[in-house]
Amino acid sequence: MIKRNQRPSKLKMKVILSCFCIIFFSIQICAQVYKGNLQFKTQEEINKAFSTSGKLKDITSIEGYVIIGDRTSRSNINSLQLFSKITNIKGGIYIFSNPELKSLQGFEKLTSLQELEIIANSQLKNLKGFDNVIAIKELCKITHNSSLISLKGFNTLKTVGEFELFLNKNLKNCDGLEKLSHIKTNFSIDDNENLETIASLKLKEIGNVLSIKNNHKLQNLQGLEHIKKIDNLVLTSNTSITTLKGLNNLKSVTGGILIRGNSALVSLDGLQNLQNINDYLDIWLNKNLASVSQLKSLTKIGGELHIAENKALKTLIGLENIKTVGSLSIRDNLNLNDFCALTILSKSIEEKVFTTKFDVKYNKFNPTITDLKKGKCVAIN
Repeated sequence: MIKRNQRPSKLKMKVILSCFCIIFFSIQICAQVYKGNLQFKTQEEINKAFSTSGKLKDITSIEGYVIIGDRTSRSNINSLQLFSKITNIKGGIYIFSNPELKSLQGFEKLTSLQELEIIANSQLKNLKGFDNVIAIKELCKITHNSSLISLKGFNTLKTVGEFELFLNKNLKNCDGLEKLSHIKTNFSIDDNENLETIASLKLKEIGNVLSIKNNHKLQNLQGLEHIKKIDNLVLTSNTSITTLKGLNNLKSVTGGILIRGNSALVSLDGLQNLQNINDYLDIWLNKNLASVSQLKSLTKIGGELHIAENKALKTLIGLENIKTVGSLSIRDNLNLNDFCALTILSKSIEEKVFTTKFDVKYNKFNPTITDLKKGKCVAIN
């Protein structure tokens, strides 16, 4: 028979045991989180951190950023497999200047990142290792990776804050980005000298600037068919693009458009549905551009219409439906002799107000506003 004075003792023991368990498991949970930033400059530093006596031995979560390598010097880091127990990194991951690193495998348990920069890893051929990352909240920067041939490894990535993809000299396509649908701010695809296609893209939204520059083997813009609205569009020095096919559903640009130095561009095919540009339209130095006829849906340019140094351009057919323009600069188009597409626009302009914004010079034919209003819009041989 249990005595009465034994019951409180057992109850007391249960309470003590429960408290001990709570404290023990709390310690265990706390032990799984590393609070602070980390940088590893050598493979030995990584190995030591994950060793049985290392600071990351039982860690599954890092509340800080992780730098692998160094911006200013090369590392001997060749494996990231020891990161395979890490399920969360609260800050960014920065992988800099690791010439011996051939694989990013080790980060498969991550699903979200604040930032990711992969820069100057000369043996890296793909991005496998980030296979389960769905979102990168801020900047994703992939640059100066000379052996990178595809973006495979980003196959689950859906949203990015800002995306910079440049100076990856052997990158030929965007395979791996098939599920990427939203970029909150800017998307820059610049200086990838062997990039041939971006057709793998299925983007639905780019919040601010789309910049495609100096990709000398890029054939077209297919992959951008779902983009209907954008803030700014920059297309410069893509010397193999012949048309703008891929932008077929673009209807509105809240900022401006710059189309410059695309030496193989022969038409603006792809801009047939463009209706409004709130700021400027700059078509400059495209030496084989023979037609702007695909701009027939365009009715408004809030800023300057600038057409310059397009030596194959003979006519402005395609601009007939523009009803509003902030200013007009058409110059140095050596064979341009037909301005009749601007006659309707000229009649809606008060000459006294517009003369300071009307700059038509050094073309084969250079009409005044008065000429255009009177129908003198084409050179008479």
